[in-house]
Amino acid sequence: MRTLLAATLLAAAAARVVWPAPADKFSAAEPWPGRIPAADDRGFDVLQYDLEVDLDIDAGAPVERRLWLDGVMRVILRLAAPLPPEVRLDLVDSLGAIEVRWQDVPTPFVQAGDSLRVATGPGAAAGDTVTVTVTYGGYVQRHGPMSAGLLTRAHAGGRPSVGNVNQPYSSHSWFPCKDHPSDKAALRFAVTVPDTLAAVASGRLLGTEEPAPGRRTWRWATDHPIAPYLVGLAVSDFAVWDEDCDGVPLQYLVFPEHRAAAEAVFAETCAMMRWLGDLCGPYPFADEKYAQAEFVWGGAMENQTATVIGQTVFAQPVRDAQLTVVHELSHHWFGDSLTPRHWRDIWLNEGFARYVELLWLEHTEGPQAYRERLQGLKPADLFQGDGLLGDPDPVLQRLVYDKGAWVLHMLRLYLGDPTFFAFLREYATDPDLAYAHTDRAALTAALGRAAGRDLAPFLAPWLDTEALPAIGARWRAGGGSRTLVEVVQSQGEPFFPLVVPVRVHAGLETRDLLLRMDDLLASAEVTTTMPVDSVVVDPDDLLLRVTAATPQPRLLAAQVRPNPASGATVLAYWLAGADRVAAAVYDVRGRLVRRMDLGAQPATGDGEPRLWVWDGRDEAGRRAAAGVYWLELRTRDDRAARKVTLLR
Repeated sequence: MRTLLAATLLAAAAARVVWPAPADKFSAAEPWPGRIPAADDRGFDVLQYDLEVDLDIDAGAPVERRLWLDGVMRVILRLAAPLPPEVRLDLVDSLGAIEVRWQDVPTPFVQAGDSLRVATGPGAAAGDTVTVTVTYGGYVQRHGPMSAGLLTRAHAGGRPSVGNVNQPYSSHSWFPCKDHPSDKAALRFAVTVPDTLAAVASGRLLGTEEPAPGRRTWRWATDHPIAPYLVGLAVSDFAVWDEDCDGVPLQYLVFPEHRAAAEAVFAETCAMMRWLGDLCGPYPFADEKYAQAEFVWGGAMENQTATVIGQTVFAQPVRDAQLTVVHELSHHWFGDSLTPRHWRDIWLNEGFARYVELLWLEHTEGPQAYRERLQGLKPADLFQGDGLLGDPDPVLQRLVYDKGAWVLHMLRLYLGDPTFFAFLREYATDPDLAYAHTDRAALTAALGRAAGRDLAPFLAPWLDTEALPAIGARWRAGGGSRTLVEVVQSQGEPFFPLVVPVRVHAGLETRDLLLRMDDLLASAEVTTTMPVDSVVVDPDDLLLRVTAATPQPRLLAAQVRPNPASGATVLAYWLAGADRVAAAVYDVRGRLVRRMDLGAQPATGDGEPRLWVWDGRDEAGRRAAAGVYWLELRTRDDRAARKVTLLR
């Protein structure tokens, strides 16, 4: 059959119309010469893929001739308005289309530039549901920026291993599709392989059959929408065992020589699923399964309900290997259920899954293990030069994994644990996002609901810039045993809303503070029995930041006391040198309420502060209305302002 098909493909290739090269090809500097599939909706919505593939495997052949694929793909789609003039699917040129049918009627097509173009059939109307059937075949080639796709290699004794890594856009290297995460669809998938091998794929197993001596067909289906990059397949002479996890079927498929190691690595899978259920809601695909299959590769891929894990994972220490297991399992919430609408939001997959690794260590080993893992994700250059997390290029790099996890850690510090973990569960189970799509706007909305305020200003500097907060501390002795501690961001723009841990040392005493920075400066007053001798910002290295030089200011103000106030209120301040001081009161709209000249004053040094008393009256001597006011002090070069609430 393969010889006849090969001849047919050659004839078909000779007859193809050659279209102009697409404008979205990689430049010569890119690592591969393929075409990135377009992100537009193309005028149709895919409802279901029905894929049948017959695989002829020769793991010992040259890499370009290891896997021959005969395939039939039925794409069930709905036409949009306005009616598109053509249906354009993605399919690499190395897999030749032999015949295309529109509603089961043979129709002309053009295959070029990794696209398969079919004119919209006569009589079609917007809103119609139609089926486009593609018969195709050829040798499957490695593909994409990860040189992956459907990989065929050999394990012990030359026995075959087939497994796929479609991310980001290598699905069309082995089946026709709209190869973009924005269009998810149901899937029916049949794969025929030698009967000496076992296969596992996305969805639930419908059954097997033997179409010919020595061949077995495995049939799978899922009605949960699936993005093309998450369609999974693994084939080998697997050792297979099963487990029930509170009604969810777990399946393990590994090379026989690695079974003992794999049993140790997979031992916590059910515990991880239960823990993730508590953290993020029930496993989204409980009515299907969760399978983990070994293949020959250096990493792993969260194919929906059929994760593939590279054989090198089983050579790692069990603790490290289990972080891969929990990472890929967590993707079934963050990536497989909540799928990014565009590749620019891929950190919503990888950053969340990386952060789940930290949370698992915290759960199983405690806070110190969490902190150590967090530090291991911080490169010496602090991600400088890696590009923008909110629009990464290329889409898969340490930025989306490790900086993404750091941003979630910073968010947790900022929100506090109760709000952060409430957000995590509500986001993962949001009925408008589950089994559909997420993006930056959806994340921001979910954060806003959990926090009760707009968190876009928190996300923006992390996602839209490569900047980092530059944080430093300064302090000045107050009256008696009081010391005013200030934390300053000195990087200018952009401003980073943060919570900053600070440790104050005073002789043998220490005081740990958390200063919330909703402005470039945050302060707190600390009481110690001995004078403060040092203030350390971020003593446990929990922030993604740089250290700022923070010279002591010439004008330093304490917090207003009392606050709220029903009458007079007092602002204490210190002067590093002699200066003239002016005072003013402004209402919340910035209108001047009172102005006062406090005159020329000598330095206070580190002694008792000077006190400015506002009696709660305006310029005309009238009692100011209840509300929020700003008390401002100015010298020739410095300014200090503090907020007070006036009650009546």
